[in-house]
Amino acid sequence: MSTLEVQDLVKRYDGRSVVDHVSFRIEDGEFFVLLGPSGSGKTTVLRIICGLERPDAGRVLLGGRDITDLSPRQRKVGMVFQDYGLYPSMDVYGNIAYGLENQRLPREEIQRRVFEAAEKLQLTPLLRRGIDTLSGGEQQRVALARILARDANVFLYDEPLANLDARLRHQARRDVVAVHRLRGVPSLYVTHDQSEALALADRLAIMAEGRLQQVGLPSELLERPANLFVARFLGNPPMNLLEGEIVSGADGPCCALGELRLPLNPAWQQALTSRPEPTIIVGLRPREIVPPWELEQAAAAASPQLCRCLARALTVEPLIGEVEVTLELPTARQPAPRLVAVWPEPEELEALPAAGAELPIGLDPGRLVLFDPRSERALQVE
Repeated sequence: MSTLEVQDLVKRYDGRSVVDHVSFRIEDGEFFVLLGPSGSGKTTVLRIICGLERPDAGRVLLGGRDITDLSPRQRKVGMVFQDYGLYPSMDVYGNIAYGLENQRLPREEIQRRVFEAAEKLQLTPLLRRGIDTLSGGEQQRVALARILARDANVFLYDEPLANLDARLRHQARRDVVAVHRLRGVPSLYVTHDQSEALALADRLAIMAEGRLQQVGLPSELLERPANLFVARFLGNPPMNLLEGEIVSGADGPCCALGELRLPLNPAWQQALTSRPEPTIIVGLRPREIVPPWELEQAAAAASPQLCRCLARALTVEPLIGEVEVTLELPTARQPAPRLVAVWPEPEELEALPAAGAELPIGLDPGRLVLFDPRSERALQVE
């Protein structure tokens, strides 16, 4: 069984921590994605794992074995870089075989592995082609074939699709997943592209300013972000974040958004009463705002707490099969709270709102995420 574990990794440059006590574990056969903006420290974590950098503190364990002090060659790690790291002086066969030749494997074994990897990635007709004659997508497949041919215990990917156009990226993602499934070892994939991350990840970790912000299933991070950074960073469009207040209602606490009052589940009572001030940041995902043409169905199927209110459509942007609407909630105070909603396209196109029109929408208080404005962390229901 092969597992990859990083324990309390720290890396400093010029006294500044670029990796700040990072810990996570990737199980055997798991595809784990490290997502974050440029400069967040995710590539440095990858370079520490493969042995290109040494940590100032912490350990790297592969299959329970401490590999922190081993050379890159001793770690049995397969890595694909953003620039692929191919040798233009060699043909496709030579690039796939290069690492195997360094291991001094028998010629017959090298040939068998190269042809096997090339066949699985549809590279057999290209084996005697020069690297500079290949397209970007073909070069990416050569880089994947090179690690597939190796006897690696973990696969590491450093933004390997960043140089491909949108059409090639879609195919390349399938190639990456195919390589992972063929070998079944832990895979760690680093990217700043959330669409890639959400498409590939079994589990997802978000990193910012050298620290892990949250680790979990992609659906968990989308629905229950641990802090405001994750809420703002993840999702397209990201979670709506509005300033509100906690007020007392007839049946318990309510969240006030302008003139709108959203009754909260009594389970929030303890988390809210322990706070010294009423101000709160309210999070609501764009796809959880109920459109006018689904209100009756949602009211019958959802919780009885579904709140209806009127909102004004500021902008209406048709997408493929969906529509994105910027809404303004009613309030006497300015600026008025605004929400971005993403709705499935209605069967009757006449139902689409026009910019400037008032329309009824539905908000489910049970889907709200509440954040403390000081700590920026999500409040937890007791």
